[in-house]
Amino acid sequence: GGRRVHVASGRSYHVEWNPPKREGIDDETGEPLVIRPDDTEEAIKKRLQQYHDLAKPLIAHYGEKVATFAGTESDVIYPVMKKRVEDILN
Repeated sequence: GGRRVHVASGRSYHVEWNPPKREGIDDETGEPLVIRPDDTEEAIKKRLQQYHDLAKPLIAHYGEKVATFAGTESDVIYPVMKKRVEDILN
């Protein structure tokens, strides 16, 4: 994972999307940033596998009732999701 955290303040950075001014250093205090233990590549792979293990049976059970929505902006996705739910309920 690319997340880096200043533990004392909770400030969060990302090495690609929101990097600190100096690598590994908090912008405000100059203190070191840390990689959380649950943010390592191994931990992320394990979480992703757990997600797939839990999601597959649900998808198999609910089948066609499961809808997939693609997008990156909630104001675009929400109206589509809302209509889908209304269609199912009506």
